[in-house]
Amino acid sequence: LYGNRESHRMARTKERTTSFEELEQSFHEKKFKPLYLLYGEEDFLIDEALELLIREVLDESTRSFNLDILYGSEVSPTDVVAIASSFPMIADRRVVVIRDFDKVSNKDVLLSYIVNPSPSTCLVLVSARPDFRTKCFKMIRENAVTAEFSQLYDNHIPSWISKRVAKLGKQVAPEACQIIQNYVGKSLREIQNEIDKLFIYVGEKKLIDADDVNNVVGMSRQYNIFELQK
Repeated sequence: LYGNRESHRMARTKERTTSFEELEQSFHEKKFKPLYLLYGEEDFLIDEALELLIREVLDESTRSFNLDILYGSEVSPTDVVAIASSFPMIADRRVVVIRDFDKVSNKDVLLSYIVNPSPSTCLVLVSARPDFRTKCFKMIRENAVTAEFSQLYDNHIPSWISKRVAKLGKQVAPEACQIIQNYVGKSLREIQNEIDKLFIYVGEKKLIDADDVNNVVGMSRQYNIFELQK
């Protein structure tokens, strides 16, 4: 019986989870929500989602007035509410990011705000391992847009590399994707670093092949991107 309840609970959690692609589309369409929970171990994609949200919500000219990035171990829940409740300056919205939200103490102080968040603020809570058994995270799940960023399985890495390269304007041979994975592993951040170096190396060439990867990625184990560019 417990196993069935736990399975149902996990299924409900998954049903309420938004994909990176759905987040990306909503941000581009300027469909912003007042409360987000981004969680999981793949911090590279979390950072990308955050950067995209900030870029789409805030103009460069007013960003310094309307962007707060705070850390859970350094901020109290009353401070979070006060900052998130503040009105934006010369803009329609402000963005407040709480990294390491797991480390915020006395989270229940936030419950009234979670239920009724400020419509002129995008409050983004970033958590590695949220405990949805607690009252606070249960309420967040009920009221926020939640997106889980789990590490990709090994067999999904080549496909991610291919889509990533295509999104940046080039193509990559399937065997080249596999070689990148063999060299780098499953860290998307490190894989992106190697893709950046490959783009510098191939120049105007549209297709990245296995020779390119062997020449660049193997070499880049010894040189960083600035040395390689030079």
